[in-house]
Amino acid sequence: MKTVLKNCKLIEGVKNIIIEDEKIRDILSSRKDEGRQLEADFNRTIDIRENLVIPGVIDPHTHIRDLEQSDKEDWISASKAALAGGVTTVFDMPNTIPATTNLINLDLKRKAAKKSLINYRFYIGATNNNLKDIEQIFGYETPDIVGIKIFLAGSSSNDVLEKSKIEDVFRIAKKYDRIVMVHTELQECLNKWDLKIKEKTIFNHNEIRNRECAINGTELVLEIAEKIRNKLYIAHISTAEEVELIRKYKNPNRIFCEVTPHHLLLNESILEKVGNFGKVNPPLRTEKDNTALWEAVYDGTVDFIGTDHAPHKLSEKILDYSRAPSGFPGLETGLHLLLNEVNKGNLTIEKLVELTSKNVAEIFDLKKRGDIKIGNYADLTVIDMNRKWKIDADSFNTKAKYSPFDGMEIQGKVVMSFVNGKRFEF
Repeated sequence: MKTVLKNCKLIEGVKNIIIEDEKIRDILSSRKDEGRQLEADFNRTIDIRENLVIPGVIDPHTHIRDLEQSDKEDWISASKAALAGGVTTVFDMPNTIPATTNLINLDLKRKAAKKSLINYRFYIGATNNNLKDIEQIFGYETPDIVGIKIFLAGSSSNDVLEKSKIEDVFRIAKKYDRIVMVHTELQECLNKWDLKIKEKTIFNHNEIRNRECAINGTELVLEIAEKIRNKLYIAHISTAEEVELIRKYKNPNRIFCEVTPHHLLLNESILEKVGNFGKVNPPLRTEKDNTALWEAVYDGTVDFIGTDHAPHKLSEKILDYSRAPSGFPGLETGLHLLLNEVNKGNLTIEKLVELTSKNVAEIFDLKKRGDIKIGNYADLTVIDMNRKWKIDADSFNTKAKYSPFDGMEIQGKVVMSFVNGKRFEF
């Protein structure tokens, strides 16, 4: 199948994109005479009507669930949500049930993921007793494994990695040239604050999971990575202090970090309105932290924007604070929230593409993805930047039909996504 996408508004100007055999074969001028010739030469012509076209989003931080948690999300519902949100590739976290911590469970996840409509990669989870399993997995050709994930605080089905094992994991990652992503909140610190705070409600979630725990954990892993010289990815930074620490240790070839849309755009003041729908780890912090995170985006300290898509059942999220799980869906809202910031003048399209596609593809060596170039896979997102609409959680494709952004009026809407040249329209 040969397809021409006419009148694509790229950063470089309005162009025609030629797609053949899943890839971008050519990018041509959009002059009318050339357009007529193209229609005669190709099987299918799609007029993009000068809507914005950017590389498909590569979300480096998602929890797709499936397997024994398919009631929360599965690969079909997640990939439909991703497509509606302009996401064409996801990296899935290992804290599934069963956890992706050995070859047997990895193969189970691989089989489940075959249902996906989008591209995907996996992380292997590091526990206190699976380092040999990790080495076994990396002994094979594993292009679908992007790295190792460490949780320094309890996760649903993963051990909390002991401090003494962090260095061992970092050495394995360096040996096989893999990135280690770390959730840096320290469990022992969380335990201390949990005992200290007697009244536990959503309104003091930020105090219970105190910023000290994320700051100290971030400093710890940065110090170890400085010693081992491995590649380190600090997930979902949420505090001004973490930003300063990362700036201190920043190395464009080894030290990377991510911020989420919710930590950029929301803070604890929203909890009065959204309650447990805003319960997330690390917590929503303060307005000062929002400002510091935006500054980190602007100055290049932040490498990636990941959604930390973490779906749970609505029936779970409406439980009392202590029983309601942390996390909420982000695949359908993440890019849209950033597009709204572009329309408000707070972000450029160039920076958005860098943080949501180009950097991920480059740093994780995703060949022929992350950019609109001849020879690359045709992973594309088409956006009507003028369309105004309201986020409606009831209409989500994810199984998790709630969001702290529910009801928010924004501008900029994904109208079409292409995955390896295959079109999905909304």
